[in-house]
Amino acid sequence: MLTKITKKILSQIPENVKYLDAEKELLFKHRDFILSVGDIIVKKFYDSLYSCEATRNIFKEGERPIREKSLAMWLSKTLEPQSGIEYWEWQTFVGILHIKRGVTNNMMATMLNAVSETILEEAIKHLDSDEAISLMKAWMKLSGMISAFIAEGYRLFYLRAIENVTGLSETLLNNTVKVEIDNLIKINNKYRL
Repeated sequence: MLTKITKKILSQIPENVKYLDAEKELLFKHRDFILSVGDIIVKKFYDSLYSCEATRNIFKEGERPIREKSLAMWLSKTLEPQSGIEYWEWQTFVGILHIKRGVTNNMMATMLNAVSETILEEAIKHLDSDEAISLMKAWMKLSGMISAFIAEGYRLFYLRAIENVTGLSETLLNNTVKVEIDNLIKINNKYRL
């Protein structure tokens, strides 16, 4: 099932914005640098989460050290030379795990952006500007794809669960959502594009 969802997501991403070999090589070249600031990334990440009631409530008492190790492991694994679809299946699985934890896509996307911001801050401090720009362009392609896989894996699994419980097909569910969006447009026409 993960392979099917992952391949579907991958097929919908334009080639020119995908994280490809050139970006993989560049991030791998900077792996030691990024991991050297990993403690800063992890601390800022969890300080942010614990500063907000909605995100803090996702965690159990005393869980932070375990979650910090998990984020550090994710960062390390993310910076290894990736072996194709298995990495993206893992990111899809991460999206599905977010559902169980009660993490929403808006939480995930903003926190992935927070990781990017920390990497940028540290790159500006420690690397020459051309190197920092190249690193960030590669990281942005990677983080954009990670965000896409996590968010879309989340959505597709939600649809699959609803389909399994109700018997409604994905097509019917998508059409129902479109009808509800049309209803929303009718009552909020000031937001039309």
